[in-house]
Amino acid sequence: MRSQSPNLAERDVLATYEREGDETLEMAIARAFRRAGIDVMERDVPFHEMVDVDALRDLHRGPHPTPIRTTLVLYDHPVTITGEAVRVYAPTDAE
Repeated sequence: MRSQSPNLAERDVLATYEREGDETLEMAIARAFRRAGIDVMERDVPFHEMVDVDALRDLHRGPHPTPIRTTLVLYDHPVTITGEAVRVYAPTDAE
């Protein structure tokens, strides 16, 4: 996972997955990638070893007065996560 945020305005959205009420965050991430044609189950390193899923869950749990959006790079794809959706963008260039 890279620490710098990619400029998402310059990237194509490959998939948007609307989260369901009691769906786990990790399932929503996996389903967003699947919708983009990427099977995260076939990757050598599971994303929960690359990302602190517990911290993301805590961040996106419950109502917030201000919407929270987390952006990270996973499998070379920028990903945004909100309480409502997971969005996968076109891959980052090798930098």
